[in-house]
Amino acid sequence: MSSLDRRTPTPQLALRVAAFGIIAFGVFAILFLRLWFLQILQGDQYLTEAASNGARVVRVAAPRGNIVDRNRKPLVENEVATVVTLQADAIPAEDRSAIANWGQEQGQYDVSVTRLADQLVKQRQDADATVAARRTSAQKRRLTRRIARETPTQSKARQERESRRAKRYADAADREATSRLKDREPKPLRISRDASPILRSLLERMSPLLGVSSRTLYDRVVASTVKLPYGGVALKSRKVSPGLRNFLLERQAEFPGITVTKEYLRRYPYGGLASQIFGNVGQISQDQLKEAKYRGLKAGQLIGQNGLEYEYNSFLQGRDGQQMVEVDAQGRPTGKVSEQQATQGNRLQLSIDLGLEKTGQFAMSKFIGPKSGDAIDTKTNYRAGGSYVAMDPRNGEILAMGSYPTVDLNTIYGTISTKRYRRMVGKRAGVPLLNRAIQGQYAIGSTFKPVTALAGLSTGVITPQKVGPGGACIKVGRLDQEFCNSGKEDLGSSDLEGALQVSSDVYFYTVGAALYSKPNKPLQTWAGLFGYGKDTGIDLPGEASGVIPDSAWRKKRNEEELACRKQRGVANCGTVGDVNGGFLLGDNINLSVGQGDFLATPLQVATAYAGLYDEPGKPTQDLHFPTPQLGMQIQKADGELRQKFDTKGRRTVQVGDPTWKQHILNGLHKVTSTPTGTAANVFTGWDQSRFPVYGKTGTAQRCNDSLCPDQAWFAAMVPDAERPIVVVATVENGGFGTTTAAPIVCRMLRTWYAQDKRTAPCEPLKSETNGTE
Repeated sequence: MSSLDRRTPTPQLALRVAAFGIIAFGVFAILFLRLWFLQILQGDQYLTEAASNGARVVRVAAPRGNIVDRNRKPLVENEVATVVTLQADAIPAEDRSAIANWGQEQGQYDVSVTRLADQLVKQRQDADATVAARRTSAQKRRLTRRIARETPTQSKARQERESRRAKRYADAADREATSRLKDREPKPLRISRDASPILRSLLERMSPLLGVSSRTLYDRVVASTVKLPYGGVALKSRKVSPGLRNFLLERQAEFPGITVTKEYLRRYPYGGLASQIFGNVGQISQDQLKEAKYRGLKAGQLIGQNGLEYEYNSFLQGRDGQQMVEVDAQGRPTGKVSEQQATQGNRLQLSIDLGLEKTGQFAMSKFIGPKSGDAIDTKTNYRAGGSYVAMDPRNGEILAMGSYPTVDLNTIYGTISTKRYRRMVGKRAGVPLLNRAIQGQYAIGSTFKPVTALAGLSTGVITPQKVGPGGACIKVGRLDQEFCNSGKEDLGSSDLEGALQVSSDVYFYTVGAALYSKPNKPLQTWAGLFGYGKDTGIDLPGEASGVIPDSAWRKKRNEEELACRKQRGVANCGTVGDVNGGFLLGDNINLSVGQGDFLATPLQVATAYAGLYDEPGKPTQDLHFPTPQLGMQIQKADGELRQKFDTKGRRTVQVGDPTWKQHILNGLHKVTSTPTGTAANVFTGWDQSRFPVYGKTGTAQRCNDSLCPDQAWFAAMVPDAERPIVVVATVENGGFGTTTAAPIVCRMLRTWYAQDKRTAPCEPLKSETNGTE
């Protein structure tokens, strides 16, 4: 083609080309700007969304640290379990509200039944008291003489008869109270009637998978929500197969709120042994999540709720791990992306000796539990109880501590109904989770007498050699109020050592009466110096401080009674009998033998007797009181030491005369080593030359309106050069101290010092005469 054939483009064509170029440029500009917007401005947002769509974070529970005894024998362990849980936020609000209302009504009903049953029992007791009041003076004297002639074995048999009668009263009262209030009992919640459609549908679909009826699953939801309203519900915690686990994990969208996790459950190798000191583990509550010490924890995690689990939670608590699990578009796991390992909590080593602990628990069971027919306390009409404490007097290390009745913690946590839980741990069962060693407050009877002795010696009321009055009773005051020995037995006149040996109440009544007029309340002062009326400082929560009664205390009680009457609009709250009454001479006399309004815990008694200990060959005139302690060391899971808890120094109380303490110790030794000692027969065959036992029996009356059942006590101290020990035991409704409490202590000492059972049987003899406690 020649140049002549070329044509210049027309203006219209050029315009069209330019327009097309502008449109193309605009399109590419829009695409570029959109890409820049997505990549630069919103890149982080979409990256996060992509990650969340492609991975799921799964919490990996950490096992708590184990608890072991002083010889590293396991007391509390873990067992791994796959747990299917219904998360708290998956329970509809309407279900949560319905369950809360029902739980409140059920609790009120249970309280009403208990109160009515108690009233019915009291009516029976009042009727018995009315019959007793109609006895003639001659009948009363014959009954008193017959009881006075009882041997400890006969006394125990009488107490058991009274216990069986009380049990019949209690059982009949329970049945009648339940029958009378039947119309007020809330209807049990049923899944078919009370569950919301959403919750019912979910549980019905879970039922065949778990092999548990939907009704049972709903009952578990109810029981768990009543106990912990904002906690997750373990639908199944045992025998969850790997197949079921994978099935649920792959179908999370079909089962909203259902999680399947590996959890570590507490396991107690020795069942109910020392259950009260260990405490329990439970899900953290909403209120606890707000506390500073639980910072970083999340809903659903387990923490120690009481006992040692609570006290040492910061050490026992492990650190949870997590897994980043890759999932597809439907949320099904396709593989594990990464994992942060969980870290087990630290191990806690206690001062407890497992063998001694077992002996104490078995002895309690023998004298109170199944082997003795599960005695009923005739004062409370509930299952009778008791407690024991063993301590190293040099440093306060607790070698054994237990309460009876007890309960196997393996059986009461997890998937258990509210009704069964209450039946197992309630009042009728004897409140088996109550740590009676630090929370049981009792009159301690004659085990208080060393306090009275030092109060009398320090004020000059008595001297060690001064012989006190004999006779069965003393009379004091304008009304000749009578205070008598047990069984109104005349134990004869004696000096201080002899009065402790035979446990002459008359001797100490006289001291208490003389101390009443002395300035500065010497009896109360010495009780405080021995550690009564205040916490011992043991590393356990919830310790009771006891009561040392005096004028100020009585005035405060009167004021509390008046305030109660005004608040409740009643004529009498029952706190005191006379709101205008003061602390009188008779009150001080009762205090001199550990009776009246005085209250103490078994641990306080053990600490008091530990104060009498001196290292053999190095006697001192002073008292040295240790601070009780259970925790010894914090260790890694493999046993490597991380932290050692040093025991606190002993508190010293100066005693004026260097011979006073020795005279008291001489009297206490005669209790177990001489024929007329109140516990001599229990310690028949004991090797006193190698392991001298300084002990004291006690029998305290715990009176209600119509009965005064005896509570048995025994306290002992053995100042062995290598393994000194203090052991205290008490038995509610146990009769004389020498009948039940002393044999328990003797058995524990026999275990500690490996004495032969054939030579030291630790049994009260049938030929034992009265005059013992």
